[in-house]
Amino acid sequence: MTTAYEVLPHDGQQHEPSATALHWPRTRAHSPTLTVTCTLGWDLDLLGPAPAAAADLVRIAASAYLADRSTRRPLTTFTRTIDLTVHTVDPDPWNAASGRLAEELLSWLTGDAWHLQAVPTAPGGHRPAPVPDADDVMLLSGGLDSLCGAADHLGDTAERIHLSHYDGSTVIRHAQQQTSAWLNDRARQPLRHLSVKLCQTHTAAESSSRSRSLLFAALASAVAAGASSRRVTVPENGFTSINPPLTAARGGALSTRSTHPGTFARINELLASLDLPVTVANPYAYLTKGQLLARALDRAGQSLLQAGAATLSCSKLDGNWYSGGDPTLNCGLCLACLVRRGSFTAGPHHDTTTYLVHHLTGAAHQLLLDRRRKDVHDVRQAIVRGIDDTDILAVGELPPDTDLDAVVDLCQRGLQELNHVPLP
Repeated sequence: MTTAYEVLPHDGQQHEPSATALHWPRTRAHSPTLTVTCTLGWDLDLLGPAPAAAADLVRIAASAYLADRSTRRPLTTFTRTIDLTVHTVDPDPWNAASGRLAEELLSWLTGDAWHLQAVPTAPGGHRPAPVPDADDVMLLSGGLDSLCGAADHLGDTAERIHLSHYDGSTVIRHAQQQTSAWLNDRARQPLRHLSVKLCQTHTAAESSSRSRSLLFAALASAVAAGASSRRVTVPENGFTSINPPLTAARGGALSTRSTHPGTFARINELLASLDLPVTVANPYAYLTKGQLLARALDRAGQSLLQAGAATLSCSKLDGNWYSGGDPTLNCGLCLACLVRRGSFTAGPHHDTTTYLVHHLTGAAHQLLLDRRRKDVHDVRQAIVRGIDDTDILAVGELPPDTDLDAVVDLCQRGLQELNHVPLP
């Protein structure tokens, strides 16, 4: 079954009457519409003077994210087919090579079949004001790795813009604000933090958000291009980026590839096809989460631990499902939480995070254990059998310049950190 969407400015003319229209507010002042809520209008006035190609990339990526979150996966199969029509200033690249690269990237990220069509729409009258130049743009997701990456650079003198994206979740927004405030108190100069909200107005039909990494990269690349920066930095530990399948059932498209090296290679190929001189990279690709945490602590000191406790790593923020639960807490038992907990076992660092698994009692605690049983089982299995290059390649191809032996060693070190986490 194919689901069709058309994403257009709220005052635009629909081209595909049979598609479900998602009306993007033309400017921030018009938000929200019945279908899209955002702090970023279709004219992208919040991002600065991005080149037309970078602005259209944001429109493509945002439209894919909206369509992704609006389309429920079939009960019997993983794969969806999504036809996406997007209004752009210059549709030609998207109906040619750049569009095919975007389709392939979205398929790689989400495991779905994507068909992209771009149609022309005139830009609005608003022209973003110039912004001061920057040396790089760094993603600030509200997670522990993004905090550590930013803390690792507190002592340098680079002109940096931190970029956040959030949806309807006030929990994620709060974590980003807490991280930003902590960094601003310690930065040599006032923190340049740009925060973007964009999501569907209705409740999301799809619980995952695998296309979000393309949206994040597109937003950051547009900001970088407008600020004469050639670099987008994505702080993520290498173990999570590789996301080696803990069991055979977790391989291929079933493994999340948000910050996989293959994802960055595809994003950079797409940027090059658009003649955008920006590169997206993860400088921590060969560090475990524990090593990244230790590096940040060396730079920022022990106060980082308190800031880290307010970050969100949990991939299953569903504490409100449990009697007595708190939906703002990391659950403590999903794979992302277990990797987080393992990072604190790599050195003499006390984890001050309050986890749901340590907070609940009685039947609510047992329900959480039941819902996370598979994650815990798969971690146990991986610790026993280990990880080799076959497991790593099962997630997907790596860029040709990847040191596979170093990646295997990285994943083995990541398993050692997991091995020190007490499992129920």
